[in-house]
Amino acid sequence: MRVAFVSPVPFCLCVGGLEIQVLRTAEALRTMGVQVDLLDPWATRLNADLLHCFGSEYPLFETVTRARARGIPVVVSSIFSPQKPLSFFRLWRYVDALVPMKTSFRARKQLLLAANAVVALSQHEAAVLGSLFGLDYRKILVIPNGVEERFCTAGAAEFQRAYGLHDIVLCVGSVERNKNQHRLLDALLDAGLPTVLIGAARTSDGEYVEGVEARLRHGATALWVRGLPHDSPLLASAYAAAKVVVLPSLAEVQPLSVIEAAAARANVVVSNQPGLRETFGRYVWYCDPLSVRSIREAVLDAYRAPRGARYTSAPPWVRPWSATAEQLRQVYEAVVGTPTAGF
Repeated sequence: MRVAFVSPVPFCLCVGGLEIQVLRTAEALRTMGVQVDLLDPWATRLNADLLHCFGSEYPLFETVTRARARGIPVVVSSIFSPQKPLSFFRLWRYVDALVPMKTSFRARKQLLLAANAVVALSQHEAAVLGSLFGLDYRKILVIPNGVEERFCTAGAAEFQRAYGLHDIVLCVGSVERNKNQHRLLDALLDAGLPTVLIGAARTSDGEYVEGVEARLRHGATALWVRGLPHDSPLLASAYAAAKVVVLPSLAEVQPLSVIEAAAARANVVVSNQPGLRETFGRYVWYCDPLSVRSIREAVLDAYRAPRGARYTSAPPWVRPWSATAEQLRQVYEAVVGTPTAGF
């Protein structure tokens, strides 16, 4: 079987969690004999049995709808992480019908309806997709992300040699408004904990990045390691050197940094969003991402606990990428078998 992967943003302009998900999924599928190519937008001929689109944003609308119009099967990983309240989208279900032009809501809905199968990362995401966009639940498959073995076996020594820090509070992710580093730095301003940010600046949000830099200049006891590649041994070592990994994002679906941190047995703090609670359960600490006080209390509670205190059993969501790939392979085979009828 031959599959073409499609991403909403060229990799040369952005490499974050979604792009890592694409690459690791492709690698795992190839080991199973599935030929995976990244779609070449300049090619004049598609040599693939189906398209797999990662994301359901409007830039992918034309790709999905044109492929389906030509009878090409499409699988869509929705990766739907709304930063606005769900009530906003529920209102748009009614407003959209009154708007004469195509809206981003309508484009996403039509994209998802056109797909043969839709992949969600959690049951919560699947339920939201069904209720907001009217998808048939029978074509929504829940397939979680995986994690690389190196995060399970890395040691802290390399990071400690490079930066002289251990038992750190670590935040891994692009420096942008959604990742909420402002409130995290404010929360830990006088906590006396060695804090490390790892991630590239999201330059489209220059004002926010400047705010992070200002906090680092004026009192925040934190180190910002910029642009560390995901495949760097230093990243895996940083997880091993972390007492706590915190991601107080305003919106997430299933962040890879949390899974990687748990694989390294660091204590983890995440936002108290329903989808994250469903996925991570009792294994992590939760905070209100809009409350500096809540973030501080959750990080301090996790820091005071022994490292790995909540991993008395292995989290079921720490699993290899091969498990993700095997589930996707089964979806592909089902979709290609019935290319016009839906999953």
